[in-house]
Amino acid sequence: MKSKLTLSFHAKVLVLALCVCATSVHTKEVFTPLTVDASFNAAEAAIKGFTIPDTAALKGIKRVAVPVFAVEFIIADSVSSYTSSFGAAGRSTSSMYYRLLGVGEADFQAITDGLYIRFLQSLRASGLEVVEASQIAAAPAYAKLLTGATAAPIKSDSTMMMSPPGLGLYGFAKLGGGNSNTSKGLFSALSNVGAGFAAVGAIGDTMQLGTELDATLLEVRMRVSFVQLSDDNKGFFGRLANSASTTGKSFPSVDNVMMSVQSGPLRTAMTMKNTLTLDAAAFTDVREKAATKADIAGAVAVGLLKLAIGSKDSSSSKEMEVLADPAPYRQIIGDGLLSAGSMLVERMKQER
Repeated sequence: MKSKLTLSFHAKVLVLALCVCATSVHTKEVFTPLTVDASFNAAEAAIKGFTIPDTAALKGIKRVAVPVFAVEFIIADSVSSYTSSFGAAGRSTSSMYYRLLGVGEADFQAITDGLYIRFLQSLRASGLEVVEASQIAAAPAYAKLLTGATAAPIKSDSTMMMSPPGLGLYGFAKLGGGNSNTSKGLFSALSNVGAGFAAVGAIGDTMQLGTELDATLLEVRMRVSFVQLSDDNKGFFGRLANSASTTGKSFPSVDNVMMSVQSGPLRTAMTMKNTLTLDAAAFTDVREKAATKADIAGAVAVGLLKLAIGSKDSSSSKEMEVLADPAPYRQIIGDGLLSAGSMLVERMKQER
């Protein structure tokens, strides 16, 4: 029979997982983005830059291991808006779709590998002893954790999640959360809840890994976005407007920065509040995707159908392409991610 202490610990972890998942379905507090430029100071930004439910796990840390290190790159994003036909001649809809071009998996992997090395260097520079990746890989508990891990990269139509070679993606690193303002549907939220339970199930093995390595475990996740999209008809009055509108602005940014900390039986999460806005010089062009003959024919057909049935509904859509310049992109994104990593290291140092 499990002790009351063990049950209490797992109950706390379950609450943490469900709180992380809940961020997918509830509106978050909006924080002012921070611009990463020559004047950016990671130590100052870190002071009030994180939400930490419990700092006890951060006290007295001297030796750390990083068994999970995930960077998610958004490569496509979209937004839709609509108005109600109530009190108006017809319903109006608007949608925008953005895709990132010019960079791909090889660039994302190079950025992730470089960031991982520099993050470990930052940890050492802060006075921590860092367990080598080879020692992590040799630990029996890590091999057990990898049985439930997913090999990187994890790809979809809109994202690529990268990890350094040899590290698996498991536990809370695969959950949503952080400071994302992106809304998600019910099925995505339920998926995160399921992943949360799976992550809780791995806590025992994670604690064992910490014991085997005699170290505090740091599980890191970050995200790189390339566009900010907005539904301009949110709310009751917005839905009653005469026409629907969506807007998009392309610029690179880092958000969804989260680090789970497992220190013996104690666990907490450091979640960055602010989005880090990076230099738009990473992009060379933003253009509307050229319409194909099929697109034109489809639009004509829809227009003729509406005319035939007397519909007063209107709709508009745009497909945009954001072209990245590979070399500046890798430099700017790499430096932006390092700024986020430096904030994590600095805040942890402040709490130690």
